[in-house]
Amino acid sequence: MQAKELKCKVAGVGAWGSYFENWLALRALLDGAPLPEDKLKGPKPGIIPANERRRAPLPVRLAVESSWQATQDADVEPNTLTCVFVSGLGDTDLTDYMCKTLASEHKELSPTKFHNSVHNAPAGYWTISTGTMSAANSVAGYQESVSLTLLEAMIQCETEQKPMLLTFYDAPVAEILQPVLPNQETFAFSLVVFPESAEMNGTLLTAKVEQREQTNWPVLNSSCDYLGKLYAENPAAKVLCLAESLSLPESEIAMPLSVGTALILSCEN
Repeated sequence: MQAKELKCKVAGVGAWGSYFENWLALRALLDGAPLPEDKLKGPKPGIIPANERRRAPLPVRLAVESSWQATQDADVEPNTLTCVFVSGLGDTDLTDYMCKTLASEHKELSPTKFHNSVHNAPAGYWTISTGTMSAANSVAGYQESVSLTLLEAMIQCETEQKPMLLTFYDAPVAEILQPVLPNQETFAFSLVVFPESAEMNGTLLTAKVEQREQTNWPVLNSSCDYLGKLYAENPAAKVLCLAESLSLPESEIAMPLSVGTALILSCEN
């Protein structure tokens, strides 16, 4: 049986990381531009009200900033989009805090930190700040987070014939969890996709699931050491292989999806 193909159009892109503050800057690094000398501090997304922004943890600010950029790039109202947010391990600093506090003699948790500790906190900040009433899913898939989210969002986009916002984000991992995941870099990347039938220009993205005994993540074409390390260690940054493909006339890549399956993605500009 031939695998069903899913098709959508990429209408907008957003990105944020330690050495890039938007998609244009990230694309320049992918194309060989030199790494900036100064490392950026965490983003301050203006869409979040000031009082809430001061209390928002880094993963939330990463996700909201790149999401906002993607919607502006696509020239769409943010509150019209169904959303899928994904992080490989979520906010590990807050997870560490919660576990340490509950294991201590004094078990009183900070209400603000407890509020921000849930995995769908970034989606919550986004939907509240933008007035979005559509569904907002939050996914966690460790090293396969990117492929799982692309499949989830493209199924929704084609089945419901609605535009989607996809946001991939991961912050540096808490020290106690670094033996499990050594990531120490910030990264966020967002896509706005529309159904293939939408009357608009955009990169045509085609996906299908294939049975394969073993699939490794594609090798990046970029020679940038920083991007290579980011790609290897930050689960959300696995989307960089797709980011490279978005700038090519045609391309095809395979991503590991689960044991015995792979997600095959084709881009056509």
